[in-house]
Amino acid sequence: MIQKISDRVFQVGALDPRLPYFDALMPTPYGTTYNSYLVRGEDKVALIDPVQGDKFEQLLQNLKELCINELDYIICLHTEQDHAGAILMLRDVFPNAQLVGTARVAELMEYHFHIPRESFFVVAEGDTIELGSMTLVCMPIPFAHWPDNTMFWMPEERILFSSDLFGSHYSPDIPNCPDEAIWLLETRAYFSEIMMPTRNHVARYVAKVRALDPKSICASHGPVWYNPSIVLNEYELMVSDKVRRDVVIAYVSMHGSTERMIDVVADELCAAGIRVALYDLGDPNRDLRTLVGSVVTETVNAGSLLLASPTVLGGPHPAVAAMALLVNAFNPSIRYLGLLGSYGWGTQIEKQVNGLTARVKAERLDSVLVRGLPTKEDEASLRQYARDLAERLKSIPDEDVIGG
Repeated sequence: MIQKISDRVFQVGALDPRLPYFDALMPTPYGTTYNSYLVRGEDKVALIDPVQGDKFEQLLQNLKELCINELDYIICLHTEQDHAGAILMLRDVFPNAQLVGTARVAELMEYHFHIPRESFFVVAEGDTIELGSMTLVCMPIPFAHWPDNTMFWMPEERILFSSDLFGSHYSPDIPNCPDEAIWLLETRAYFSEIMMPTRNHVARYVAKVRALDPKSICASHGPVWYNPSIVLNEYELMVSDKVRRDVVIAYVSMHGSTERMIDVVADELCAAGIRVALYDLGDPNRDLRTLVGSVVTETVNAGSLLLASPTVLGGPHPAVAAMALLVNAFNPSIRYLGLLGSYGWGTQIEKQVNGLTARVKAERLDSVLVRGLPTKEDEASLRQYARDLAERLKSIPDEDVIGG
């Protein structure tokens, strides 16, 4: 479906509303979109980002409906296949179009699509593409996901083509009428799994975009932001060091011992007025990718994360190990990280989990590992553990707390 953004700018990309997982990892309960933007100047026409390869026919049909017989420029913001997958097919249809990208885009295109980098008109920060009454200004944003991510700014209409920045995996039932609550939820999920690992870089780009004061933000996934302050406010919060006074607990229990430990800790935290979000990674009715994705999203601005696991062959349960590995990769700005667990005859779980989460800068709480089913004395220790954690969270200065 073609979406008119202005008299000269159209969204001509593809919808994928039934996609269950992005990159076979990220849960996408509302599907996604592969956005491509057509900009018609008085003299020349540019297409920003080809779509994913298997969605090329949707893009081509939209271009035909707009009577586009020639393209002067094909501008690539990012090399990954969900952005540029249709590039070779698009070149076959529009052989005279000039490919445009930064040096990093041109370099990576050579590896991923075997397009010689000399095929690109290489642009750098501040360079412009003149279309006739419309100007596209290059703004590289390296490590707003990949090192090649690039934005383009159209000052005449104050439209920002932001690549992955400010995106969401959300294909609304009615493209022009997204549900704002779902949209924000999926924007947070997208941030957590795409932007959070490089949040310090992203913080600089958010400030740069705020200074631009765009009228519209056109990301590579999800609906167009016609009120950019909504997503800018959200991003400013997510890239900040502010946290909530809450605890996220991701756990697995094989025979009930670890679950009993979690029940005691969660009960005491709630009694102390601390919000607790529980995620059973062993839930047989939910895909582990969905559960892990929910935990990762929940850790954006979370105060504390507890991992809890029985010992399996000396180490953590594989589901908790996977969770620890991803927490290490996404590196959320939590204040406290803790480990709880039960074991039978021996355990190396603490050593292994610490190794799997080595990049996480949070303060480490003392681990609580119980042999077998927790006793009354163990439960008393766990309640004290929860009270101590509650006090730590309450001692965070109000200026560092969301809503504080």
